[in-house]
Amino acid sequence: MEPDDHSPVLALIRADRLPGQPVADMHLFTGRARDGLAEVTTLVASDAGDRITGVVQCAVRASDEAGLIGWIHAREDFDTLAVLIAAARAHLGPVRVVYAGTGPTQPPDTLTCALPGIGERRRPAATRALRAAGFTPATSRHYFHHPLTPAPARPLFPLAQMRPLTDPPGVQLTLTETDGSPLATAICHTHDHDHWQLWHLTVRDDRRYRGIGSHLLAQCLYLAHQHGAKSLAAHTDENATAAARLLLAGGLTHTDTLTIHHRRP
Repeated sequence: MEPDDHSPVLALIRADRLPGQPVADMHLFTGRARDGLAEVTTLVASDAGDRITGVVQCAVRASDEAGLIGWIHAREDFDTLAVLIAAARAHLGPVRVVYAGTGPTQPPDTLTCALPGIGERRRPAATRALRAAGFTPATSRHYFHHPLTPAPARPLFPLAQMRPLTDPPGVQLTLTETDGSPLATAICHTHDHDHWQLWHLTVRDDRRYRGIGSHLLAQCLYLAHQHGAKSLAAHTDENATAAARLLLAGGLTHTDTLTIHHRRP
């Protein structure tokens, strides 16, 4: 891929963006790759007019020699996606396990749009193209979204203590006992000021199922709105039913299921 290709490739990636997901930017091409990855390559498909119609990025994981299709985008055109998958497999070689949808090669803490998985609802053509090429689901996670219009309700006391974070940019909210000991903690990533991501929320084991997590989630929503964010997104592991119930009860909507696929030789 040439530098002149960056803008049309970003347009392809942004076309598949989920609601509330931070917008991909040039760091996708300039940031360093995660440790343990080799042969990072970006391949593009073009039409007869030499316009870029699709892109796929692939790499090799040094620890087990597995091939990775990090991201693949073609405005949900099945035929172009099929060509890109075949090109990536040919580049990676036929004698290795290949995982698809593993996310950008940059470290997640430096690229907040790097949530792995291909949306089954948002991207049905990509899912069909992978399965037609012999890929099957490996792992999934659930994606949730909450638009912050109208404004969330002002939270009740007690209020969480807020601490800014810098690497990556974000805020940490902590609820404490009267003696100052931590009770519950949440971390929101704020790299994209318009779209916050709830990255972590936990309640101390002996104080769970008492509404404390819901109380802290409400403060995250309110704080995001107060800082000008338009939405807050979150995700849970495939089997994290308690976390999913918490998010749904807090007003977030289950927007999509993000799946990593794999194919054996």
